Amino acid sequence: MLSFDPLGAQLSPASLLVIAALAGLYMRGLARPRRLRPQTAPWQAGLFFAGLGCLLLAFNAPLSPLGHSLFSVHQINHLLVRLLGPLLIVVAQPWGVWTAGVPRNLRQQIDALSRQPLVRALRSPWSAAALLVATLYVWQVPVVFGLAQRVPSVELTAHLGMAAAGLWFFTLLLDPRDPPEGMRRGARLLCGIVVIVSNILLGSLMTLKEVVLYGATDPGAGFTPLTDETIGGYTIWVPSSMIMIAAIVLVFNGWNRAEERRWNARHTLMQQSNSAALEFPETAQELRLKVTRPNRDLGRTLAVAALSMFVVVMVTAITVVSLG
Repeated sequence: MLSFDPLGAQLSPASLLVIAALAGLYMRGLARPRRLRPQTAPWQAGLFFAGLGCLLLAFNAPLSPLGHSLFSVHQINHLLVRLLGPLLIVVAQPWGVWTAGVPRNLRQQIDALSRQPLVRALRSPWSAAALLVATLYVWQVPVVFGLAQRVPSVELTAHLGMAAAGLWFFTLLLDPRDPPEGMRRGARLLCGIVVIVSNILLGSLMTLKEVVLYGATDPGAGFTPLTDETIGGYTIWVPSSMIMIAAIVLVFNGWNRAEERRWNARHTLMQQSNSAALEFPETAQELRLKVTRPNRDLGRTLAVAALSMFVVVMVTAITVVSLG
């Protein structure tokens, strides 16, 4: 039978309250007149509630209590709250709807808070990526993981922190705005690659190790502890990386849409100002000068990605040989 423990592992009103607040604010925003909110397509609302469904599944029974018996299932929880749920929510672009649903006085307070130095620092793509990676690595330390398994409030804090870090990271990564309001496209790609490399590094080490680190497997679960932890490592390694690859594909898609917007505005700008000739070059030489820097940034990003993958493979191989 499900128990109602505010900080418990089976059915948690604390998590239900947070998810209900997000859903209620979204519905309140949708109920506002269209002139006060952005137009929302049915697929966007569907993705938003699918993302909330991932969070709901991860925080409550049957997945949450099963995560206390199987390390591998606990990693599925982490995947849902840290990556998949936040990604689906952010792809739905709910921020304008949420803003429309927030009361005016509270909206002013949030706007003032966004100007604080700490918040501005967190807007850096590298800060967001570091925060997302930290929520993976810190909570995988065996001592910290065991503490979260024993103390419900610690586990709730960990999962809420993962969800917040994921939402913040994907918000910056998939921001439809161009620089300077949004992140540079090359920086977005590099941040996504950093997260993928962190998943591959930790996941591969946990998958290929030959010792039990956590001992979180229930003896009656049908798995040996090492097998359970191997499956959990594979979850961090492959499915998590696939989700990030999907996010990078969305970054490329947004990049392409930004270029289309820029080039579609070409003739309008040229009619308004002669300086548009510099923004939209006509000759091959002008075009080459215009695209040199973006192409160089993209080349450096891909080079760093290749180098990072090589380093991960070498570190993994050396570690496995050392453990063997």
